Amino acid sequence: MLKFKKVRVFFNRRSGIGSSFMQVQTAFAKYWSGVSNDIAWYFPSSKDESDRLVDLAIADGADCIIAGGGDGTIASIGKKLIGTNVCLGVIPLGSGNGMARHFSQSMNPANAVRELANSTIVGMDVGYINGHPFLVSASIAWESDMVDLYNRFPVRGVGSYVMAGIGSFFTYRSSETTISIPGEADVTIKKPLLLTLGNLSGWGGGAFIDVEASGCDGKLELVYAETIYAPMMLAHINRVFETGLKSLPYVTMKKISSAKLVRNDAVPIQLDGELVEAEKELDISVKQNMLKILIPQNNCSDSVN
Repeated sequence: MLKFKKVRVFFNRRSGIGSSFMQVQTAFAKYWSGVSNDIAWYFPSSKDESDRLVDLAIADGADCIIAGGGDGTIASIGKKLIGTNVCLGVIPLGSGNGMARHFSQSMNPANAVRELANSTIVGMDVGYINGHPFLVSASIAWESDMVDLYNRFPVRGVGSYVMAGIGSFFTYRSSETTISIPGEADVTIKKPLLLTLGNLSGWGGGAFIDVEASGCDGKLELVYAETIYAPMMLAHINRVFETGLKSLPYVTMKKISSAKLVRNDAVPIQLDGELVEAEKELDISVKQNMLKILIPQNNCSDSVN
């Protein structure tokens, strides 16, 4: 069984259903008594407060931080732990839950807590665009607008994904992009529709980028497609919830460790659901074993001792 000196649980009360906290608290009392004798709870009301409390927890010697919330909460806390010896545990309380789904965690909060008490620590890769980290995915074309619109919907799920995809398609303006991958000929996409980087297998909510993505192999999934093929791709959009983007017609997918993208326009990109201002030139890289994470089974090649 895992042993930790100091565990800090960050719980987003705005995520999940009303009974989530009671379930999680009961599960910790039942399953974590032998894991740590020092467990404290935090309920930050904003990202700034969460960042401050994470810093305090690290300074206080916490060796494990459990984040309970949606993808935004998980990404925000996880990025603070990059390059540290503090491991991250995830309690999925959102509608997407991209990281938890990738590592085959239970979507039931109480079961997730039980799994974490008997889990394995692995080193997860982190992707970077111009020095900005992302844990799950980055979007540079239409899907960036889609994720932004989806995040503003009051109701989540497959239906909202489809609606966001259709709505953003009519407002999205493409920017010619040249992709340079070491050792390969440059590729210029006149009007990119898809231009996605996946570190893990999917965006969340059951929508996959690539079901074979590892997150622990030093590779990112680069996926791109031209706007001209949009009607045929949209006609088969349901496949994204089965086998991922590679099953859509006219989609190109490559595993990369680095690349450079040059766009005609400096427009925002999406990193783990957050829009970030970005320059025309984008330097893409991935660093291995940058984030220690608790998973219920060893889906990566090596555990962290």
